[in-house]
Amino acid sequence: MPESKIIVKNLTHTYNKGLAYETHAVDDVSFEVAEGEFCSIVGHTGSGKSTLVQHLNGLLKPTSGSVTVGGVDVTAKGASVIDVRRKTGMVFQYPEYQLFEETVYLDVAFGPKNLGIAEDEIEVRVREALGLVHLDYDEFAQRSPFELSGGQKRMAAIAGVLAMRPEVLILDEPTAGLDPKSHEDVLALIVDIRRQTGCTVLLVSHNMDDVAALSDRVFVMAAGRIVRAGTPEEVFADEEFMKGIGLGVPRARAFASLLARKGLVLPAAERILTRGRLLDALGALTS
Repeated sequence: MPESKIIVKNLTHTYNKGLAYETHAVDDVSFEVAEGEFCSIVGHTGSGKSTLVQHLNGLLKPTSGSVTVGGVDVTAKGASVIDVRRKTGMVFQYPEYQLFEETVYLDVAFGPKNLGIAEDEIEVRVREALGLVHLDYDEFAQRSPFELSGGQKRMAAIAGVLAMRPEVLILDEPTAGLDPKSHEDVLALIVDIRRQTGCTVLLVSHNMDDVAALSDRVFVMAAGRIVRAGTPEEVFADEEFMKGIGLGVPRARAFASLLARKGLVLPAAERILTRGRLLDALGALTS
């Protein structure tokens, strides 16, 4: 197995510590993600997903425990913010709301400039990052980001993270608020970025279809803890458990289970039932 890129040990984050309404948003969580692996974190709203991933690039400091990314302890006292940002890139929900510069070029260049990168190298990185998100440099670099379409704004915002060449890419609900076509475009983009850069990817999502289709492994959170972990096949095999913690399973899996309860066995492999889309399952039924 490849070397671990992310190592989280006994991580706890407590809000309002010592007060009557003290809350353990993350409660003694430990896990590892291998270099180049694509892992997803799922859980109902308030389960601790976003709080957890904000520790991975130093946005939050834990109450206890540690996080190591690419050999750098990002939770250590005095940890260099620049070193952490070089390791981990974070794409938040609605990242286009964070665009603020006069041109797309300046927005994408903002991160590398703060890392102290030389100007000629910054231009190389901006060209590279815009290429990764399929925005033509000559067409978009000098345009105002506020003149772009919604989908183009999101691509430009993601390019700003990629320009820092992170070894780990964290995506917190990256398709939130998108129409179906833009949703699929962003997913395809994530797959393409991983293929071209070899980065480790950690996805936070409520969409079980996306998680099943993309992930090597899945971590399920509830009440601040990881309550289930494994491959999509392993995690989504127990539908009752997933429903019991306020989640579901991929639609193809739910469809196959519905047919099974009616005495019909879907003629498709286990991987199709778990990782495939609903149309894959329907196709298997008629094959």
